[in-house]
Amino acid sequence: MKKYILSIDQGTTSSRVVLYDDKFKVKDVSQKEFTQFFPNDGWVEHDAEEIWNDVKNLIQQIIKKNKLKSSQITSIGIANQRETTVMWNKKTGKPIYKAIVWQDRRTADYCNKLKLKNKDKFIQKITGLVVDPYFSATKINWVLKNAPKKNIKQIKNILFGTIDTWLLWKLTEGRSHFTDITNASRTMIYDAKREKWSPELLKLFDIKKTMLPQVKENSCNFGYTKLFGNEIIIGGMAGDQQAAAIGQACFSAGQSKSTYGTGCFLLMNIGDKFKPSTNKLLTTVAFKINGEKMFCYEGSIFVAGSAIQWLRDNMLFFKNSKETDKIYSKANKNEKVIFIPALTGLGAPHWEPKTRGAIFGLTRNTSQADIIKATLDSLSFQTLDLIESMEKDSKIKISEIKVDGGMINNNNFLQSLSNVTQIKIIKPKNIETTSLGVAYLAGINAGVIKDINQIIKLWKKSKETRPKIAKKIIQKEIITWKKTIKNLISLNS
Repeated sequence: MKKYILSIDQGTTSSRVVLYDDKFKVKDVSQKEFTQFFPNDGWVEHDAEEIWNDVKNLIQQIIKKNKLKSSQITSIGIANQRETTVMWNKKTGKPIYKAIVWQDRRTADYCNKLKLKNKDKFIQKITGLVVDPYFSATKINWVLKNAPKKNIKQIKNILFGTIDTWLLWKLTEGRSHFTDITNASRTMIYDAKREKWSPELLKLFDIKKTMLPQVKENSCNFGYTKLFGNEIIIGGMAGDQQAAAIGQACFSAGQSKSTYGTGCFLLMNIGDKFKPSTNKLLTTVAFKINGEKMFCYEGSIFVAGSAIQWLRDNMLFFKNSKETDKIYSKANKNEKVIFIPALTGLGAPHWEPKTRGAIFGLTRNTSQADIIKATLDSLSFQTLDLIESMEKDSKIKISEIKVDGGMINNNNFLQSLSNVTQIKIIKPKNIETTSLGVAYLAGINAGVIKDINQIIKLWKKSKETRPKIAKKIIQKEIITWKKTIKNLISLNS
């Protein structure tokens, strides 16, 4: 019988299950979009039960479609949207409030109060993170204060988890309450150096340790599921961006990858030493495999593919996101439209949760194509902002970036990215590196792969994009971009 590895890639707008053969070739993919809730300005919520039911159904579908027996699945890997906070009652298995998504800005005022009390440097020293609503800690605190009183009556029964932990708990029918080190490092309550939940930060955020999952390495036995027949081990877990870095084989210091999905996340491997950023980036755990831990700098752009989704669903500019590649080519080169898509605030290196999106430079000649081009170009300029901060922090010149995610199928976007950053952009053969990364982790635990050296050999390049515009020409646009974003921040402050 052929053997397979199953990857759960639970993202911000959809859940997918990917079936890999023992050579890590994609055998099949099942995917489903789920509901987004926006109850107030800057609030973003998901229904954790809907996510779980979708994932369970997708696994059942892929097993049935491929006529698999559970014994053919060697291991399961889980990648997840990070920071999104789920809290549930361990007795009933029901969430006590909707999942608060990483994009959610409701705790912005609370974060500002922490900064005014000079807690930001204290928090960064322990966690490597800046104080922002992005992370789980302030979300947990908010839920405990605002969930219906009947739901938090018995605090001893309440569990917290990011989506990986929630799915694991459901898959194992409550037997496993674990997370992995990459997800833990995004909660703003985890001591990344000492590898434990920080008692000082738990006290600061008024969070009980009994709610928290046990933290494990990325590749290990997280438990088993019996929901699909015989026992199947869950052997790998990682936050989606770290999973993508593993899928891109970024195992050496200086190697960088950038994922263009719902948001954009640029990660640079900085080695095995914890080094807090002085340029408003995050220091986070890249992975811990077979006892070896590496850190990375990360820059986060909150709105990337979701800006394209907004143009499609809210502005009705096109029916399919794939159309944007052709439409980009129709833009008028004389139009100087700038779109700053801060639809849920600005992430790194600005960290301005209250700043909102704006389009500048509109004229009577401005077309949909011009706005679409400005949207895609904005991601190139924002990526450059991250690269500049990263090079200052690391003292390493970035000469190439491995890219992945759905947006990199757009060739005009890749060229824009290379032109603006003036570096080589490398597209891998498998652009869905998130699911591949956790398939590798599950494979290591199952003994299908020995170590990370095998992953390096498996990585294959598909395409390189190099700059076609001279640096001095693009420099004028960069200066205009920086001035515009600075003015927008001032306008919203």
